[in-house]
Amino acid sequence: MKMKHNRKIFWSFTAVFASATLLMGACTKIPQEGSIAPDINYKNRKQYAVSGLQLNIGDFNPSTSTLPLKFEIIDIRELKGSAVSALTNELPVVRYKEAIVGNESPEELLLKSDTVMVPAVRINEYTGKLEIQEGNLIPAGEYHFDIQVSNQSGSRVLTDALVVEFKEFDVTAWSSGMAKQPEIERVGDTPHQIRFVGYADGQPLSGDYIDFTKDRSAGFKGTFVNDTEDGEIWSVKFPVKESDTYCTWKTVNIVNGVEEVSYDSYNFKFVLGIPGSYVVRLYK
Repeated sequence: MKMKHNRKIFWSFTAVFASATLLMGACTKIPQEGSIAPDINYKNRKQYAVSGLQLNIGDFNPSTSTLPLKFEIIDIRELKGSAVSALTNELPVVRYKEAIVGNESPEELLLKSDTVMVPAVRINEYTGKLEIQEGNLIPAGEYHFDIQVSNQSGSRVLTDALVVEFKEFDVTAWSSGMAKQPEIERVGDTPHQIRFVGYADGQPLSGDYIDFTKDRSAGFKGTFVNDTEDGEIWSVKFPVKESDTYCTWKTVNIVNGVEEVSYDSYNFKFVLGIPGSYVVRLYK
């Protein structure tokens, strides 16, 4: 009989303890674990971009921070103090709301898409990548981004978290047969064209001495306008994206009083971001 009595006391105590535990759980909120590591950063802080082109950049290192993280641009500064309004100007961007099969007509594509306005540069709040939109008009310069990183435990602002240097144009590759790197100069806001000038032995050639109509399957997209005394002119739409462009050079030599013509081809790659009138100088 004594053992049964002790057993009753034990189960009564257990029930009271369990009830008290549940009551404490209902009244006390257990804090969630969370932290932002002191060494969070972008793996490659300095980045490069060409104005007018689409690009996603920024590989974030969360270290031991508790995920998920949220990102926000707090401030943007240009190294020399230039205006940064071109980075926040909104641009129309097409977003597809249905899967694209590949054989849609223009009318069907229109029904499957929406046009939304987004800033020229924004940050993906979940990945921390900077998303640069095509068609932006960001002037050349070095832009510094202060970025706030947050999680369930709080937030930190990383000053100069990313530094992006923008160029309005760039030569990315050129043939070893060229005398030196091609040069690009923006000479005006209009017309939207490129004037190519070929140089042989340092002297400029008329437009009919160079030719871009060959090997056009990969070259820059444009429409031939004219050969002139000061170069070959092409009309283009901007941005002009990187492509493997071939230029054929005509060489005329007089041998024993007879004119001999020969041709050489060289290739190069270039990018033009901001609309305008450009001169591209090529050296043989």
